[in-house]
Amino acid sequence: MTYARLLNEKAESLTPSQKKVLNFILANDEEAVFLKVQDLSRQANVSVATVVRLAKALGYAGFPEFQQELRSLFRDKLTTISRLQKAARKETSEENVLVKVFQQDIENITETMQQVSVDDFRRFVAALNAARRIVIIGLRSAHSLAVLMGVALGFLQRDVWVVTPGIGVMWDRLLGLRKDDVVVAICFPRYTKETVEVLRFAHENGIKTLAITDSLISPLARYAHCVLPARCKMDSFIESFTAALSLINAIVTAAGVYRKDATLNSLKKLEEFWKSRGIYYEKEM
Repeated sequence: MTYARLLNEKAESLTPSQKKVLNFILANDEEAVFLKVQDLSRQANVSVATVVRLAKALGYAGFPEFQQELRSLFRDKLTTISRLQKAARKETSEENVLVKVFQQDIENITETMQQVSVDDFRRFVAALNAARRIVIIGLRSAHSLAVLMGVALGFLQRDVWVVTPGIGVMWDRLLGLRKDDVVVAICFPRYTKETVEVLRFAHENGIKTLAITDSLISPLARYAHCVLPARCKMDSFIESFTAALSLINAIVTAAGVYRKDATLNSLKKLEEFWKSRGIYYEKEM
């Protein structure tokens, strides 16, 4: 069972307290799977009854059955983490940081592969390909991901608007959204309020909404018709967007393959245009 299957269609019905427990488990999975129900409730700062009700809301008879499933999900991962940490401790200070960051990114990508539902991925790509215009919003550090996705979709000659932070006409332009547009929101903890509000605005006005975020119980999930989760865990002062970047690469590649002939034609025209304008450096032979 994957995260997606565990949470699919059930996260929406969870109470805020139950979501709080689930978020704690997802963020501290290496420890949480071994905690007693009393310890888990104390560390998540909720009641024991809330933890038990969460297990039942997710379809389990009680907390022991829920914890057993979690342990099964994380067993292989815990073994891998143990090996990686053991190897990292052998390194010197700078090398230790280098190895640990790479190892954490590898883990993030691996977990993202396990969490992303193939059906949701297909629905996400299909929504992009059916859209008249694609609006992408990602603010603060997530803006880099929004720009990358916008540039890549632009190569496919798609009508893309990447929302620019700090430009006051954003809401004015959003009023012009049509039913055949799609809004993509990219947001990770700490979630930017404006990103959530833009997705909510689009959703409430009948616009197709998509989200790339850290989990299926992110604030974006409530207003997204389709959510693709990407892990961003990193023991640093910055988030890790490696898994999200790989996910965006997969999305754009699939979008191009979906309309193969149009994609090839578009890329051919771009290459000819770039060459005529001298866009790229070419050393004279």
